[in-house]
Amino acid sequence: MVDALAALAAAAPPLVAGRALDLACGRGRHALLAAAHGWRVDAVDFSLPALTALRREASIRDADVRCLAADARTWPMPMATYALVMVVSFLDRALFPALRAAVAPGGALVYETYLRTDDAPSVRPELCLRPGELETLCQGWDVVLRRDESGWHRGIPAVRAAIAARRPPTAH
Repeated sequence: MVDALAALAAAAPPLVAGRALDLACGRGRHALLAAAHGWRVDAVDFSLPALTALRREASIRDADVRCLAADARTWPMPMATYALVMVVSFLDRALFPALRAAVAPGGALVYETYLRTDDAPSVRPELCLRPGELETLCQGWDVVLRRDESGWHRGIPAVRAAIAARRPPTAH
């Protein structure tokens, strides 16, 4: 996530901190990171214990994070509202159109989750991106960062795919 935010900050034109969405945020590690970089973050998750922990940590850090208890699959994402939308370690393909629509013109989407490979079979295939799926998700947008990484994630061997892409500033 740090790499993605740094890449977006260095892009031409640079992404300016504004309103951000961390969807399926869990305990809010990425929401807190974005808030530390000046973003006003809406953090959405269904887990009340996770949101309680996030709210407490945001208060300690004086971070601008608003916690919203909702299921990411049914929460009505506002359209063209966020300068930054982040989704990490969560996959529901049905949300892809709403995620794109939630990004304001000129804003960015940062998405990172498991990638389906034969090298890391320990993650359930339905929870993994297919090769090239992130590129399809961001078709027509300026891809600022794209990477696949093999390694360990939460104690299991895994391959993760990440993308940071900018929505065009105006519709063409």
